Amino acid sequence: MWTRSHGRSPVANSGTRASSPLFAAALILLCLFPAFALAQQQAAEEVRFVGRFVHRSPSVAVFAWPGSMIEIGFSGSWLDVSFHDTGRNSMVVEIDGKPSRLDLKKGKSTYRLVSGFPQGKHIVRLIRRTEPLFGPTAFMGAASDGTFFAPPERDRRLFIIGDSISAGYGVEGETTSCKFSADTENQYLTFGAITARMFDADVITSAVSGKGLVRNHDGNAKNTMPEIYLRGLPAQPGNLPFPRSDVIVVHLGTNDFSNGARPSRFAERYAAFLAELRRNDPDAMIYAAIGPLLWGDDLAAATKAVKEAVEARVAAGDEMVSFIGFEDPAEEGVRGCDWHPNSVGQQHMASILSERIEADLQWERRE
Repeated sequence: MWTRSHGRSPVANSGTRASSPLFAAALILLCLFPAFALAQQQAAEEVRFVGRFVHRSPSVAVFAWPGSMIEIGFSGSWLDVSFHDTGRNSMVVEIDGKPSRLDLKKGKSTYRLVSGFPQGKHIVRLIRRTEPLFGPTAFMGAASDGTFFAPPERDRRLFIIGDSISAGYGVEGETTSCKFSADTENQYLTFGAITARMFDADVITSAVSGKGLVRNHDGNAKNTMPEIYLRGLPAQPGNLPFPRSDVIVVHLGTNDFSNGARPSRFAERYAAFLAELRRNDPDAMIYAAIGPLLWGDDLAAATKAVKEAVEARVAAGDEMVSFIGFEDPAEEGVRGCDWHPNSVGQQHMASILSERIEADLQWERRE
């Protein structure tokens, strides 16, 4: 059951850890926040970041991609975290595997996530629900009455490159008539995140609503997903290293082919993008996916083009690339806002993807 928390008033790559604070930065923190500076400094050395983060300083990490995760291990009775935000984003807070929702306030605030817990080891995961269009968030440290420890690394990694479906647009919408909003968006309930949890894997999601491979939904051919998917912050130039992945899912084409659009050389440019991914990660299993938001002639045209791109890569000798068609399940009630897949629809997509991973990579589920 989801619960929502608004916190309290301020009290004063695939997986990477924050670097140790410099002496000068530590001294500033001690002066500004004497009550919990030592704990905050210690946490900065142990935090695990999964996704695309830009580290502005040893204690400040800025992020905007959906699903960006901050993982903290601590042994104590309470835990505080500090964020600076636009006031439009929210996080999933997983405490020892149990999720709840945290709506972030505008500006800098400190939130007590854990209170009155028995002494012992606890894992807290903070996962961004919302996509880049709602502005960046800065993680500014954590504090506890106990000690921090490094959470264990995961040995499986997924990389999802997509659009609104991969970001979780409208996944919590109760009807198809609701529109785009931060409130109904939730990357945690997308097919990529669900599949990752099935296999106890990390997932990195590069996804922005309206983006395409050749053209965006508005017809603009600039800042398409292949141009921005490696950026630390989607709205700012500057790529981060390619994240090592076991599985890469490219879920693009819906915006390219929507409303009768038929972009020229789509299959050719899609094949070139798949080749780029292969150069960056020689060993990953790559899935080129389409569906379920398109229908009729648009879906048929997009499916044909994506399959042609895959066939071109196979003909070039790439044996680790394959097509996936995300089709709706037979039952009704699988669509949320603006006809995007809701939680039931996303779960069905996850079942399709997970079955393919099991068959192709012989992964066993770790749920």
